[in-house]
Amino acid sequence: MKVDLHVHSNNSDGTMTVLELIEEAKEKQIDAFALTDHDTVQGIDEYMKLGLNYPMIFGIELSTYFNGKPVHILGYFPKPLPKMDVLREYLVRIKKKREVRIQKILKGLKEYFDIEIDYEEVKKNSHGVIARPHIARAIGEKYGYTVDEVFEKFLNDDSPAYVEIDRMTTKEGIDLLKRNHAVTVLAHPLYLTDEMVNEIISYGIDGIEVYYPEQNSKKYHKLAEKNHLLETGGSDYHGAIHNSELGISQVPEECLHSLEERLDEMV
Repeated sequence: MKVDLHVHSNNSDGTMTVLELIEEAKEKQIDAFALTDHDTVQGIDEYMKLGLNYPMIFGIELSTYFNGKPVHILGYFPKPLPKMDVLREYLVRIKKKREVRIQKILKGLKEYFDIEIDYEEVKKNSHGVIARPHIARAIGEKYGYTVDEVFEKFLNDDSPAYVEIDRMTTKEGIDLLKRNHAVTVLAHPLYLTDEMVNEIISYGIDGIEVYYPEQNSKKYHKLAEKNHLLETGGSDYHGAIHNSELGISQVPEECLHSLEERLDEMV
């Protein structure tokens, strides 16, 4: 059985629609994948409206800050999908904050790099939540750079044009997801220090992403076992925007079964 528990659609910063992702998954003989768009559940709503029968797992990747450093928390939801009113209200607010942030970044790009991109040009590439990759695509189309080159030269976290987004703390994010019936998982821990990972575990997170491209899965498997955490994994697939492949992380079937058992307890 092939599974991928970390996938993005064009409802956040991916390039493919939900339907296109499902067709890609079928082509690659992936039995199930989790839609985990950044700070939105719009893709889940889209899936339900289309009445699709592919076994998609409902999820989200919530953006948080841990002592000023970005940390992403995956949340997985039971079926039928809970109302999640508090979470949905928060996501509406963060979407508006993202839009303001993008406009500030565009001003910085003009000021520091003489790169002029119209906000509407960026927005047209966005189907839902707007983010830096949408700017990167617009710059690439106008100036001929690749997305990776745009991030390296102009949009990285150390760029003078970079603008932080007003996010909740990691602990607040975990608590918010739990209050809205989600199973919480720390995404791609390889980007964090061991001290940060251990403190986040102390917040009561349910699991950790063990299987992830270029990550030491043995290290995080041992950590999960030691702390009695769920193990998940995935490709972090974004379509054409990043060099990744749907299903590349070879997530063990047991990860899906353990996650589904935990989700059944949330109903």
